[in-house]
Amino acid sequence: MFVTDSITIDRPFRDRLREAKLDRVAAVLACVGNQLAAWSRTGDTIRYDLDGNRAFYIKRYHYPRWKQRFRAMFRGTFFKASRARNEYRALRRMRQLGIQAVRPVAYGERRLCHFLRSCFLITEAVPDAMPLSSFIQTFGKHRGSAQAVRLRREILISLARQVRHMHHAGFVHRDLFWRNVLIRSLPGDRFEFYFLDASVGQRIRLPQRRQDKIVHDIASMGALAPHFCSKADQLRFLLEYLETDKLAEEHRKWLRRVQTQSDRLQQTELERLRRGAVFNPPMHEATGTL
Repeated sequence: MFVTDSITIDRPFRDRLREAKLDRVAAVLACVGNQLAAWSRTGDTIRYDLDGNRAFYIKRYHYPRWKQRFRAMFRGTFFKASRARNEYRALRRMRQLGIQAVRPVAYGERRLCHFLRSCFLITEAVPDAMPLSSFIQTFGKHRGSAQAVRLRREILISLARQVRHMHHAGFVHRDLFWRNVLIRSLPGDRFEFYFLDASVGQRIRLPQRRQDKIVHDIASMGALAPHFCSKADQLRFLLEYLETDKLAEEHRKWLRRVQTQSDRLQQTELERLRRGAVFNPPMHEATGTL
């Protein structure tokens, strides 16, 4: 049957991907990598180590059956972009807006009679970073220690500022769960964050329409919070995000909308957290230290 491959590589990475033999669709789809970072029935994410401390992450989506290909077609993949291409573009847009997102390196697609068969996204690894969902569990189990309290406060304030900056730039992630945020420690007990998995993210210029999506972003952030953060911690995040010292009535109405959505998302995220621990164990289990 008629098969076509296409790959787009960001210019600064063309030589590097060629040297790694990842400049062809077939090679990327067949790549084993150095570490399995995530897996599902229709896709996987692997880490591919380069020299030194550099690495790529390759995220692949597969549609092996015609039923899956037709379903994807009705979601727009036949005439429009694949999920990998959408995320590549979204990450580039975020970085252009000054939002700290992982750097997209390349995306590719394999089509069978123009039906999407597989697609992939390659991103540059952030050195010494790990998912926030894994990192925060450390502090959830050490709530009482002075160090954990101080670090948790710094994490929440820094994260609130970065999420606020993204929304002020007019961009909404629309899948802003802890698993889609990387955290990296900096000297002086400071932290920075990188957003990823933004395939449905977009810049929305109309304030009212953007506000509806922002509610979902904040609800996603709060889905796991009750299990690892105190009410005071959660309030501190919200006050920093809203740039206020006290919640006004308009804020409370807004928060009720956030809470309603967050409650619906909670059980699904807890299950994802449990499964994700296979690939990204909590920090104290991975390193033996706080």
